[in-house]
Amino acid sequence: MGFEDNGWFNLNEINDGVWAISDITSVNCYLIEGKTKSLLIDTGWGLGNLAVLVQSLTSLPVDVVFTHGHPDHVNGAYQFSDLYITFEDEKLLNNFYIKETREKIINRFKDILPTYFSKNEWVNAEITNPSLISEGYLFDLGDRKLKVIECPGHTPGSICLLDKKDEILFSGDSLLSKPVLMNLETSLHLSTYLKSIKHVNNFSDDFKTILSGHDEKPVDPIIVEELIDGVTDIIDGKIKGKVEKTRFGEALVSKFNHTSINYNEDSL
Repeated sequence: MGFEDNGWFNLNEINDGVWAISDITSVNCYLIEGKTKSLLIDTGWGLGNLAVLVQSLTSLPVDVVFTHGHPDHVNGAYQFSDLYITFEDEKLLNNFYIKETREKIINRFKDILPTYFSKNEWVNAEITNPSLISEGYLFDLGDRKLKVIECPGHTPGSICLLDKKDEILFSGDSLLSKPVLMNLETSLHLSTYLKSIKHVNNFSDDFKTILSGHDEKPVDPIIVEELIDGVTDIIDGKIKGKVEKTRFGEALVSKFNHTSINYNEDSL
């Protein structure tokens, strides 16, 4: 493990040909190198030079897939072509490439930006039109395939990606040991999220590790069943979260053994 790109990125090789690329704001991207192609999962804020780091790791063509359309996962898309996202989250992606929106976002980071960073380039960035993907889509990298599993909840078009070869589930923000945020404007009802994580759990025999969008280390798949049981109890009225002030406003917070969830009472 070591710091890259003037300290902006922390690089960790999880398995042979599988890298976790974390930035200093605790957002994770993942690069998977196959025999004929590589796949980059999410692009972070786009404040560091992710493209150069990726090129230093693989010489193969790179597809980029987004687990969902939030800015901390898509704002680096302008550094790449060959983008993939669900139909449901394409609008979210495009919203974060509106100049006025990007000007507001960049002000949050004015004190920590890399020395080489160009605000003008970032604010005025444009992206290529993404290809739209859905349940079952396969990213064929030659010697391994990653399967799209739809997981609406955190956002309408959230997905997970299953790498059966290495028995890894890349979960984005849908499954975390950190709080799963279901109290956002983009979040769907808990009943929808419950159906989604039950669907993901149908593939539980195919993964032994979860790599999420924000956790510092791999996550035990036990969180899937914990979330299923916990969300079921919330919906059934058996438990109720405690009111807490979060960075995204007041929310009900329910904590389990290895994970937790933030939600609103009116979105069960």
